[in-house]
Amino acid sequence: MAIKGKRRTNNTPSLSLAGYLFMSYWLFCAVIYLTIDLFIDLNTDYDYPRVFWCTAIIILPLSAYTVYSARKSLLTNWYTYIIYPLIIYGLYLMSAYFTVLKLDLLISASIKPETEQVLPVKNVQRVYARKSGFIHTDVTLRYQQQFIYFEGTRTSYFFLKSHREIQANIGRSYLGNYYVTQIHIPAHERWAARLAYLKDWLNRYYWLFIALTLLIVFGWLKDKFFPASQDKPMPAYKPYSRFIKVTFIVSASLFGLFMLIVLLFGLFG
Repeated sequence: MAIKGKRRTNNTPSLSLAGYLFMSYWLFCAVIYLTIDLFIDLNTDYDYPRVFWCTAIIILPLSAYTVYSARKSLLTNWYTYIIYPLIIYGLYLMSAYFTVLKLDLLISASIKPETEQVLPVKNVQRVYARKSGFIHTDVTLRYQQQFIYFEGTRTSYFFLKSHREIQANIGRSYLGNYYVTQIHIPAHERWAARLAYLKDWLNRYYWLFIALTLLIVFGWLKDKFFPASQDKPMPAYKPYSRFIKVTFIVSASLFGLFMLIVLLFGLFG
């Protein structure tokens, strides 16, 4: 009589195909978004309806597969069948469209020829978002007898605001956007601009350091002067409160990492 062996079970969580696709897609978009400032100083940001609608069609299967993979946890009520698919599709569409535009700039800058010219500078100004603060720089340059509006990095404002003209390498992408890959200015001016950006960043976000310091001091004072009494019974295990605590720590860590990335790419962009 054959003895049946016990079935081996593996409780280690594994990432599904949908999870790998999801992570790979957003990682790719993040890499393109963060590296654009390392290779391109200025670029135009024209809209292309044909590219937008082609992207809307191409991205539809991926967003549909994401909704299908998460249907058990997302689609619980009748209105979730409308709201969540629209939100997921909108996130995919906007991220894919802007990634295509930035990828076009990177590919064009690495393949297409450029011309080195002296470009008159008409205007340099900072652009602010309501909640994000200083997000980029608008630069107006005269090129081929016309004024062209470029978008630059945050440090661009600090080393371009005092210039009336710049010597730079300029080209045009396959889709039609203009880009500047090199602005020929002395190295000390770039470092002075980075220092000015760092001072400006610290003036706007000093409250982060104050909040973090107060949080650390509060935790230290609580453990030192109000320790947990051993006479009291152990509190009941509450998975929901633990989940809230872990979510708060992860969210704070991700926010701090994001602010650090913004600072570094603002400095070296």
